[in-house]
Amino acid sequence: MKFDIIIAGAGASGLAAAYQAAVLQPQLNILVLEKEKVPGRKLSAAGNGKCNLTNMDFTQECYHSGNHMFMKQWVLEHSYEEIPDFFESLGVLLYQKNGYYYPVSNQGKQVTRLLYEKSRRAGVQYSFGTRVTGVEPRHGKRGMYYEVMGNQENGSTVTYHARYVILALGGASAPKLGGSSSGYVLIKKLNLKCNPIYPALSPIYVEDSLLSMTKGVRLDGTVTLYDGKCVLAKETGQIQFNEKSLSGIVMMNLSCYLNAPDKQAAEACLHIDTLPGFSWNRLKDFVVCQKHDFPEESVEFMLDGILPNPFVRYISRRLKLDKELILRNMTEKQIDRLVSYLKKLKFTPVFKEDYEKAQVTGGGIALEEVSCDSFSCKRYENLYITGELLDVYGKCGGYNLTFAILSGIQAVKDIYSKL
Repeated sequence: MKFDIIIAGAGASGLAAAYQAAVLQPQLNILVLEKEKVPGRKLSAAGNGKCNLTNMDFTQECYHSGNHMFMKQWVLEHSYEEIPDFFESLGVLLYQKNGYYYPVSNQGKQVTRLLYEKSRRAGVQYSFGTRVTGVEPRHGKRGMYYEVMGNQENGSTVTYHARYVILALGGASAPKLGGSSSGYVLIKKLNLKCNPIYPALSPIYVEDSLLSMTKGVRLDGTVTLYDGKCVLAKETGQIQFNEKSLSGIVMMNLSCYLNAPDKQAAEACLHIDTLPGFSWNRLKDFVVCQKHDFPEESVEFMLDGILPNPFVRYISRRLKLDKELILRNMTEKQIDRLVSYLKKLKFTPVFKEDYEKAQVTGGGIALEEVSCDSFSCKRYENLYITGELLDVYGKCGGYNLTFAILSGIQAVKDIYSKL
């Protein structure tokens, strides 16, 4: 079967490309191939289902890549305002809260449904349960075209022909939502440079046998990541304590500085200020006052007034405090040590390849393989690579969806310019 455009992948990038193509050229014969049974599973689940689509704080520093010059140029050529404009043209209104943009419905599933339904009604064809296994350039009487091969769920194989192909296959993160490494396997067949992949925006696993005591605790704190003596990054926000890891937006953003293969061997250390609203001296004064006013109370009971009880018990175990220790018997050295722990709780990160909990995939197709203004492949005419498959990802806050959507739109606009 012959098509004008084949889009491999019905995630955020593929859906945006499909809709844009249908709008620009309604007469085109467009096919979207998707290995899942439904479109946009990760898009529907983004932002805990609320679908944070973009962010007003749109700078190069919000992205991580092996090619910083590419991303610097790309960010300079774009604006977060392109996302609200695109979705309004689709019929989806967004609202802004603290710089974050969400659909007014707060429903990622509705964003997915509208992208899919409106592109389908405009003539785009979809084939679900079809895993793309090969893309090979061919030369015919009417010029170059691509042969796209796929495997279907029933075990049969299919072959399609298209003049233009957009690879929007996504990354390996969140396999329960359709994440897969199949796109990287496909790219290797094309002999394109692929940088090592790794889970990004993931929990940070730490060495701490007592951490299970804190499972379920959430604290608003400030986390500083050190590499030796240098500060790599600092984040403030809610920290979620798990049995073997630390998570939450704060930790996911900091994981960007830890998980890359060239950073895993670094002597990294995390310092958590569990009470960032109080200085070291202010906190010590508080403990001293409690000792004076309530000398017979236990140290743990005093801490219950400022921290969740499971975390209090955890701190006590780490400090090896006697459960029966009362404030009257606390020495100044013990007070200083307790305050220092609360203001600078130290953890040693350890790398764990956890794609299950990662929001995106780091690494991927090297950006030097594509053009910044069109995402066209430099080695293969009329082949485009977009979204998470590329070696770029953003921190939490809508940046990854922004890149996926805009790169898909750019690819289609370049194809439109050639027609």
